[in-house]
Amino acid sequence: MKILVVMTAKATLHLLDGEQHPSGFWAEEFVVPYKLFTAAGHTVDVATVGGEAPTVDLTSIDPGNLRFVRPQGSPDEDEANAAEYVRVIENTPQLKHPIAVESLEEKDIADYDGIYVSGGHGAIGDLPKSDELAQVLRWAIAQDKPLATVCHGHTALLALRDGEGRWPFEGYRMTAFSHDEELVTNMAGRLPLILEAELTRLGARYEKAEAIWDSHVVVDRRLTTGQNPYSSKALAETFLQELAQG
Repeated sequence: MKILVVMTAKATLHLLDGEQHPSGFWAEEFVVPYKLFTAAGHTVDVATVGGEAPTVDLTSIDPGNLRFVRPQGSPDEDEANAAEYVRVIENTPQLKHPIAVESLEEKDIADYDGIYVSGGHGAIGDLPKSDELAQVLRWAIAQDKPLATVCHGHTALLALRDGEGRWPFEGYRMTAFSHDEELVTNMAGRLPLILEAELTRLGARYEKAEAIWDSHVVVDRRLTTGQNPYSSKALAETFLQELAQG
């Protein structure tokens, strides 16, 4: 079985005050699902807009920062986790030579069993702006492929519309990085969009964990969504269950 992992190629995020803020993909949101997918015997391809090698957000491999993006009372394994994220990223060839989203065709999508969109604030900068990615996801929906997104990976869904101009996920239950979580980042008040607000505006039935940074995963039809980095493990495990059901 094959899984296509879509990632941001942006290394910075243009904020409302004009700052080009260092960003990229969030390490946990790629590494944890990637390890689970491959351990389950799946082949994993990586695709980015333009086929550019993705850049890891350095704060996502900084043990001093990781303690702020997990639930209170969760195990302190930040040093070991950061080291493992770096090891996997450095030894995953798909990250060095990703597929260009623009090169994918309908027949290519038919070869994948599912699509997973990884996150990181960098995703805001390129995923919702790619017409080609929107087309890839339309093909996946038309072929009834299971989709999964985590955290800011949901930005890839924002530009989708059906033949009548409606958002295809209107009325779906889903979760994503919450406004409360955005408010405790150093980009609060400066982001180009607030994902919770955008999804709700489009018609999602948004839900979240009771406490910020807690794991929360929602499945509605063929869409599996995870709230934040700490949700990556549960999201990947749930997605694997969805793939096993065909």
